[in-house]
Amino acid sequence: MSNSEKSEILILAGHYGEGHKQAALAIKEAFNHKYTDIHVTIIDPAKEVHPILESISRNLFLRGVKVFPSIYNYIYEKTRYPNDSRTLLKGINRLGIDHVFEIISDIQPEIIVCTCPIAAGMIATLKEYGLIDIPTVTVITDHTVHSYWIYKTTDIYLVGSAVVSQGLQKLGIDKERIKVTGIPINPKFSNHFNQQALKKKHQLDENLPTVLISGGGYGIIKDIIPALKLMERMPFKIQFIITCGHNHRLYQRMKQQLESSKHHLVITGYVDYIEELMAVSDFMVSKAGGLTVSEAIAMNLPLLLYKSIGGQEQDNTNFVIDRKAALLAKDEHDLYAKMIQLLTHPELISMIQRNIQDLKQQRNAASLAVQVILKAMSHKSALRIRQLFSFESI
Repeated sequence: MSNSEKSEILILAGHYGEGHKQAALAIKEAFNHKYTDIHVTIIDPAKEVHPILESISRNLFLRGVKVFPSIYNYIYEKTRYPNDSRTLLKGINRLGIDHVFEIISDIQPEIIVCTCPIAAGMIATLKEYGLIDIPTVTVITDHTVHSYWIYKTTDIYLVGSAVVSQGLQKLGIDKERIKVTGIPINPKFSNHFNQQALKKKHQLDENLPTVLISGGGYGIIKDIIPALKLMERMPFKIQFIITCGHNHRLYQRMKQQLESSKHHLVITGYVDYIEELMAVSDFMVSKAGGLTVSEAIAMNLPLLLYKSIGGQEQDNTNFVIDRKAALLAKDEHDLYAKMIQLLTHPELISMIQRNIQDLKQQRNAASLAVQVILKAMSHKSALRIRQLFSFESI
């Protein structure tokens, strides 16, 4: 069956974090697994519109988040609820929408799914101008409620928990427009794993406790090297798997500064088999990214959260800490103490894993998202193509 004979779904993902992209890929994978009559296209609107500017702005954003997390958190909280900042956001949403409109006109999708707030804002703007009339689904990829995700022309919101659903309702979103599916993650996190075979594959010692450390796709985990040097005080040997994502500088620093460690270290860059590393680990040290939290829940892997950036990651932290489904380390000394606690008290790990069981909806979130999207597609949708005119006149 050719693409022209298939139903078209367009997913607009973001570029300011790996989670938006991974959620989009998870939904696409879930569609590909069961529906051969549906074609899914994933596009990053910022990358399509201004590829050079996109790269510069992404790097500035990531650097700003690492160096000035308090400023990021301040701005996030200042704009959490609808206020005058919406005028500025509306201006941002207009940037490049003429090109996005051309993409939509070319693909002719039956439905548009947005996994990042910028994309949701762009589509909302096009709908407000009357240029398109297509069902729109927004997937909120964190356990957060923020005004940047919310637009009156969005038809359906897919959210990670009842807490987010209740928060959206308080901001005026009808309950019928909100579906609690969990945050979509790749189905591979639901696989069954042979730990012994995986430890051999990744050159791990079967007799040592294993701790996975990850800063997400972009390797953002502040002050992790001083914290790891502190681990040399441990009275016993363990092994660390450290993934640096796309942060090549961090990878080189790790290799140079930790080469004399008494622990067994496996240091990698970006990997596409993180589920295998999670499967062989006793617990994971990480920031509280929405997808990271959801993947850990699906894998029943205890999280020790460290140096989250605030904003949505603070909301994710609150979500799992309030449910006793993770631990939080306040600084490097607290990280050391809690690691010792987890490594020497298996009953603590068991307790966290029992609490994780109450959040297991995350495991099939992508499949639930697919069902909601299919239902929305069943309603007749039409793309109203109007002759393109100067967007300066809007």
